[in-house]
Amino acid sequence: MSCSVPVSESGKAAQVTQQCATAMKSHKLPSKRERSRGLPACSRRCAGLPRAGLQAGPSCRLSPPASLAAFSFPFAVSSSSSLAAVMLAARLATCRQPFLSSPPGLLLRGIPAGHASFHSSAQQLRGAKVAVVLSGCGVYDGTEIHEASAILVHLSRGGASAQMYAPDIPQMHVIDHCKGQPTKGESRNVLTESARIARGKVTELTKLTAKDHDAVIFPGGFGAAKNLSTFAVDGKDCKVNGEVERVLKDFYKAGKPIGLCCISPVLAAKVLPGTEVTVGHEEEQGDKWPYAGTAAAIKAMGGKHHVKEVTDAHVDTKNKVVTTPAYMCETELHHIFDGIGTMVKNVLRLTGK
Repeated sequence: MSCSVPVSESGKAAQVTQQCATAMKSHKLPSKRERSRGLPACSRRCAGLPRAGLQAGPSCRLSPPASLAAFSFPFAVSSSSSLAAVMLAARLATCRQPFLSSPPGLLLRGIPAGHASFHSSAQQLRGAKVAVVLSGCGVYDGTEIHEASAILVHLSRGGASAQMYAPDIPQMHVIDHCKGQPTKGESRNVLTESARIARGKVTELTKLTAKDHDAVIFPGGFGAAKNLSTFAVDGKDCKVNGEVERVLKDFYKAGKPIGLCCISPVLAAKVLPGTEVTVGHEEEQGDKWPYAGTAAAIKAMGGKHHVKEVTDAHVDTKNKVVTTPAYMCETELHHIFDGIGTMVKNVLRLTGK
């Protein structure tokens, strides 16, 4: 930009600021009387921005120039304060909507009103419909909460909608999570406890059908081994809850993907013999893989175990079963989160949506 009039640095900023202020002042709030009569929000003509493509009129709309090159300021811009003022002028001039149609906070941050609805577009996505089966609330007697949350976050980020389900049955027992010991004389319901994670929006498992969903995912937590099955007590000779077994077989027969993490892959190994799954490593490696013995039980039930790292997922393409170790490994939370993300991404990929 060329300088046609000698202006000091402070004068440059003041001049642009004054131009912006003039344009802003031309947009006055309507009086109570004007609002009752249905008059437009701006009753003055727009003015103040040089060559900014302003359109005066009752709707008070600002038409954008072809490019920022259309702005011709009568001085060179070199200071940071001047540049900030110029950028504000550019934003004001490229706003496609009436200033007063957006929340004041957006205008104060210099965000064009036309961008106000950008983030709401995510709600219009039509992705996969995924059922998430919970087993209570709390790692030692129900669903592992971090795993459930990670699944929901990755589903949301992947454009999928999630519906949570849980069986309406009593828990095997209730664990005091501070002491790590069972509490005496206390009983809790799996569906009721699962509602804590689902923020109340949880449905009884008997209503879950494969025809209404594109995939199903089972978070881990000891609830999968205590409430959804008897694996915690009976190991390879365990029994799986009747509704859980029905759901797994329905999705398998429908050719729809099944995701499982942490200890829950034992459910697929028991119900769908020959299924390939992972619960991580087959050796404890000190304290890193404290539940490594689960791999042997999976093999004894007819499943095929694959060694994977915590951030990985194993994809059984033939049976459309995707598994990841999650908290079968003693590690940092972000590794668990990443591994679950890999599982969810592959589940969604297998849905074809």
